[in-house]
Amino acid sequence: MKQLFLILIIAVTSVAAKAQEPGEFNIGIKAGLNFASIIGPSERSDTDTRLESGSAITRFLLAPTFRYAFTDRNGLILEAQYSQKGGNYTYAGKSYWIIDDVTDEALYFEGNRSVTLNVNNGYLDIPLLFYNKLNDNVSLMAGGYVGFLLNSSGAGQLSFDAEERDFGNIKVDLQPINITLEHNYSRDTIAVTPGVTQPIFNQNSVGATEPFGDARVPTTTNAYYDYAEKENSFYNGIDAGLIFGIEYKFDTGLGIGFRGTYGLMDVTNNFYDYSKKSALDPENGDFSRILREDKDRNLIFQLYIGFEL
Repeated sequence: MKQLFLILIIAVTSVAAKAQEPGEFNIGIKAGLNFASIIGPSERSDTDTRLESGSAITRFLLAPTFRYAFTDRNGLILEAQYSQKGGNYTYAGKSYWIIDDVTDEALYFEGNRSVTLNVNNGYLDIPLLFYNKLNDNVSLMAGGYVGFLLNSSGAGQLSFDAEERDFGNIKVDLQPINITLEHNYSRDTIAVTPGVTQPIFNQNSVGATEPFGDARVPTTTNAYYDYAEKENSFYNGIDAGLIFGIEYKFDTGLGIGFRGTYGLMDVTNNFYDYSKKSALDPENGDFSRILREDKDRNLIFQLYIGFEL
């Protein structure tokens, strides 16, 4: 990234740009930073507080640019942009854990789940914008984009602290479960048999900690560990949305700009969009997941520097 900015500076000092004439076609290059997040509705606790939240990550963008002038004041901009998106995802609050390898029937535990996950999605975005100059240097622009997902990954941690449960004359006090999350949403498959596993521990009635039967969990899970089957990727392959921005262009051809990008499409696959708060009817032994089908969108703010010939 530093080398690219150096090249742009050298180009600016050695080339003097002229004003774009009507019907003229210019090419250039730009690079910058994405402040990216994925926004959507959150699950709610029984007291209506948010259980899920997201925050922005800082990633980069790189693109050749193509500008066509209708007049000396307005025209079109087309780009082929490699744009890293994603965001930081957290879940903190009420949840559940199902253990099905201790007794003949699966055991349902309520408790608190904590998830932190850093998602990094790389797209090939094709923005098309109309620009209009306010003066010789400042332009406003607006338009849209279509994006194609090239790679998708996530990394983080999961922990679950179960509440003590009374099974008749036996009390079970599970110790906290901690799992590392290593997700490659494009290449991961259903984990039929996990690799390295760890026992689930229980604190018995005399205060001693011991393995809870044969119950075990992986130390590390992939993107689809919790699912019985895989249907395409967790993140959808196509995105599209709106763009608004402002740009300041120096007489040398160097430009700096700021854009806001708002996705209109659901970027997550609803096949995997289940509640983390509870199952369907645990009181009656129905542990079926509750499908949510939330709409999650990309929200990006871009700060960039570019140069046109």
